[in-house]
Amino acid sequence: MNKDEDFRSTMYPYPYISVLIPTYNGSKTIGKVLDSILLQEYDGNIEIIVIDDHSTDNTLEVVKQYPVTISHNKANVGLARSVNNGVTEAKYDVICIIHEDVVLTDNEWFKKLIPYLKDDVACVTSPVLLPEEVYADFGFWEKALFSWEVGSEYNNSVITLDYSDGKNDIFRKDIYLEFGGFDSDTYRVACEDVDMSKRLQRAGYKILSIPAPVYHLHSSHATGLSTILFRKNPQLSEGQGVLFRKYRFIGGWNNQIYKTFAVILLFVSFLDVRLIGVAYIAAIIFGSTYSAFKRMNEPKVLVLLPPVKLIDYILNVWYFWKGFITEKQRK
Repeated sequence: MNKDEDFRSTMYPYPYISVLIPTYNGSKTIGKVLDSILLQEYDGNIEIIVIDDHSTDNTLEVVKQYPVTISHNKANVGLARSVNNGVTEAKYDVICIIHEDVVLTDNEWFKKLIPYLKDDVACVTSPVLLPEEVYADFGFWEKALFSWEVGSEYNNSVITLDYSDGKNDIFRKDIYLEFGGFDSDTYRVACEDVDMSKRLQRAGYKILSIPAPVYHLHSSHATGLSTILFRKNPQLSEGQGVLFRKYRFIGGWNNQIYKTFAVILLFVSFLDVRLIGVAYIAAIIFGSTYSAFKRMNEPKVLVLLPPVKLIDYILNVWYFWKGFITEKQRK
């Protein structure tokens, strides 16, 4: 019996699942996450392991109200290492990683995703949405900076992904361990999921997205203007720099390579060339500003958001190249 046949022999009809929830100061959202998991209609066993990354709020008090296993990190080690620590404690052959602010809105989420975890599929996930009702409760800056994420539309088909978003993934545990888990030596809190996706794909495995969306609430420690501007976004940009060095992986039309090129154009002696750089940067800043204004319908967005987006632009480029040079996501 080969490894895949041995795995499949333990799978049906309902494989047991170890759900891993890494958390750091997630008290405002983790209760809703746990409620959504406990409401799942699933005939196999589900164990829930909450990995507390040395929280300083009342996260543990919230979690202790639920029938879960709590794993304590002795220090704040980051998301990637927290997940790996949780995997070592997982009892079952299927592991599901759910972030502290991601709610399963479909009570048959596991039932819908698990059947696809077979053959050359190493990971299954589903669309992540920011619904209007959650967005409506945000503060001014969260609304302005997350306006692009709001919506209820998603691909209603099973599709193969280039990479997983990482917030709600189900893995075969044997394959996850075969690849050494998340690269926690390189990535601390961002882009570990994309890195794993790329390693799996290079080995011939697939990542599938199943049309059973979840809601992203955005945890309290990841919100607030200063947090988003000076911590959250730079963390992501730093991780993207590492990914670009390792895999030459970049995003869409407003990725950090194009952003860097636009900055370089500003220092070219020819006016026409400089104007191209100005036009690109302006399109990024004022395009996102107008999008936020349309959704929020608050005139002050037109005044307050552009300088913030400019600072965000500069910081993102800086941390992207920091990650590229150091080959580490450490912020």
